[in-house]
Amino acid sequence: MLAFLRVKGFAIIDELDVEFKPGFNVITGETGAGKSIIINALASLLNARVPADVVRGAAERAEVVGHCFQDGEEYILRRTIGSQGRSRAFINDNPVTVKSLEERGGALIHVYGQNESQQLLSKENYVSMVDRFLHLDGERQALSERVKRLDEVRRLLEAKKSAAAGRGKEIDLLTYQLQEIEKERIGTGEEERVRERLKVLKDAARIKSSIEGVVRGLYEDELSAHALVAGSSALLKPFSGIAWVDALRKRMEGISFDVEDIVRSIREEEKSLDDEPGELEGLGERLATIARLKEKYGKTYGGIAEFEDWARMRLEELLHMKTDEEELEREKASLDASVGEMAASLSAARRNGTKEIEELVGGELAFLSMKGVQFKVDITDKGWIGEDGGDEVEFLLTTNPGEPLRPLRRVASGGELSRIMLAVKKVTGGEEEKTFVFDEIDAGIGGRVAEVVGRRLGELSGKHQIICITHLPQIAVYADHHFLVKKYQEEATTRTSIRQLADPERIEEIARMLGGITITEKTRGQAEEMLKNAQESTH
Repeated sequence: MLAFLRVKGFAIIDELDVEFKPGFNVITGETGAGKSIIINALASLLNARVPADVVRGAAERAEVVGHCFQDGEEYILRRTIGSQGRSRAFINDNPVTVKSLEERGGALIHVYGQNESQQLLSKENYVSMVDRFLHLDGERQALSERVKRLDEVRRLLEAKKSAAAGRGKEIDLLTYQLQEIEKERIGTGEEERVRERLKVLKDAARIKSSIEGVVRGLYEDELSAHALVAGSSALLKPFSGIAWVDALRKRMEGISFDVEDIVRSIREEEKSLDDEPGELEGLGERLATIARLKEKYGKTYGGIAEFEDWARMRLEELLHMKTDEEELEREKASLDASVGEMAASLSAARRNGTKEIEELVGGELAFLSMKGVQFKVDITDKGWIGEDGGDEVEFLLTTNPGEPLRPLRRVASGGELSRIMLAVKKVTGGEEEKTFVFDEIDAGIGGRVAEVVGRRLGELSGKHQIICITHLPQIAVYADHHFLVKKYQEEATTRTSIRQLADPERIEEIARMLGGITITEKTRGQAEEMLKNAQESTH
């Protein structure tokens, strides 16, 4: 369970503390308030790669702390991200690798982002979903290690057999290739940055002209947006002391601050439009160098890195070669036999378990107002054994009775994907004590279906802590604990806050979600009734 989250210097968040509770926690707030930023900050405890641009503009570093409990154990996860990209990780205040933090965080918390249901569109994910439900992860991992070793032994054998002839020439070639790669040293994302910079420089004059027009319209012209808002605010000044007038003037002042902040940002970005002598030519040459290396060593940065790793290993092997082919042949024969046996056993276990998965997922889909849907797990032999075995798994679906089963990724709509993802998670979530974070699971749904999803999330919170961002009141009313995120201006700076709502405040927030800006007594009554009905249905 995630009991406490602290975020400092992350995006628009200056400093924020929130204490989550067991059960169903819901987070709401207006669009742009920063709800997803909080989830992104939490995700930095679970993902090894976090870009440096998440650090708040005026901060030296961002820091995220998560205080978790699982099976009677306490874990304090902490991640710092420097403005220059350097990252440090800690578990219970002990320095650890970022990979270790990712593994521990992943065992405690799983974040389902706005596009998480898209994993259902990729059949590569289906094997792991089936294995998770059938508790076959350990068997698959054991097979994966054997297959990796078998592949490695095959490569070594091939290398040994060909090494006797032309060894010297190969050493010379590998040495030259590694030196060339090391000399140029292409960075992650460098090609994209070079292309973007070239585009900026080529269009600099037009961009500057457009920027000037924007600045004049927003701030500098006599009838600029800033001047008009300020003038309008001044018209209301004689009536200060009237609550609604003061509220209007405060909103106008906020608009003025926003305009000023936009203009400052424009002026700061405008500096990047000036190029250094020879920069344009240098960027073109660098792009040509990158293209040349990609053509020779890999189509992507990752491909070049993989080639470099392989080349270093191969060179080391050639320099320290020993005649151990017979030993490798014996190991290969043993691995071939064990891999075949393990893959057959894993495949049999999967095929035996598909019926239960189909029945449980089908039942969940029926509960989620998809009664006409038929769900099937189809397992076929892919003709070779990889790290996940020899099976090809496909999720088949028909949304209308009588229609043939087709691959889920080809027939499911956006709203159906959200519900199918929730059904699969309900079935495959396991019994372990874990926190599930859903960032806008309400995509593509509404009305009665949203109410059913909210009820199911509430039921899922009986086994797991649930943290959910939503825009739909039909989901929010089923939560045990309701948190509101707000964005506000303070000294010309945008800040984000979060707090738990008491019952009367919760009624107001549900009413806002129902009725928008204008909240009537009728809307409040509807919100109160929805909350009451939801609580009665879950207790």
